[in-house]
Amino acid sequence: MYPRHSRFSPESRPMSARQQLGMAIWACVIVGSAVVMLGAFLLAGNFGVRRLVCSLIGSGAAVVFGICLLSLLPTLVRTMRAQLDQPGDAGPAIKTFFGIAMIALVATACTVMGAGAFSELSSDARQGPQTRAVTSCENFQTLTEHGRRGSTYYRNVFTLHFDNGKQRRFDITTDTQDEFTKPTSPYYAVYQACVVRPFTTSLVVDYYPRTGIMKAIREA
Repeated sequence: MYPRHSRFSPESRPMSARQQLGMAIWACVIVGSAVVMLGAFLLAGNFGVRRLVCSLIGSGAAVVFGICLLSLLPTLVRTMRAQLDQPGDAGPAIKTFFGIAMIALVATACTVMGAGAFSELSSDARQGPQTRAVTSCENFQTLTEHGRRGSTYYRNVFTLHFDNGKQRRFDITTDTQDEFTKPTSPYYAVYQACVVRPFTTSLVVDYYPRTGIMKAIREA
């Protein structure tokens, strides 16, 4: 028996200069989109136009990152087929298969979730924030959450009732447990209305309706 050589085998199809340029561009795009995602996450904060813009950029970068990963799948499939055509152990092909499955999962999640977030954020950016008077606040609580590598963050959950009869539940993540209690915090007025002086504090809130990002909070 002679070893079989697939027409998909890398040995039989060396990369041309154009293909090498394409791979270099692909690598730059995928690394760049990953850096943009990380930077947008670190710079977003939890309040105002800054959060909206950074989240919009980050979700767009996630879509680009996911598409770049998806574009890698045909090459990996060809590699797996070439490995299967070779005599001997099927271990390398199995490893490639699991790599394809993992990349497909990550790519699909980035693309779908990023596209959904980008749609909501872009809609809020086009329509702008809504201004509503708050009639009451309820169910304020701060929940301690533990992330990876031992990190700790806090979810501040509360429900605001507006003058048009509607209500909305907000879930704000902060790095410190007492963020809402600080006079310098943009959410200080919310804490006053929800916890300290719920019957004497009136609020006016500017928020983006699709994402719930708050642009401004002030006492009426």
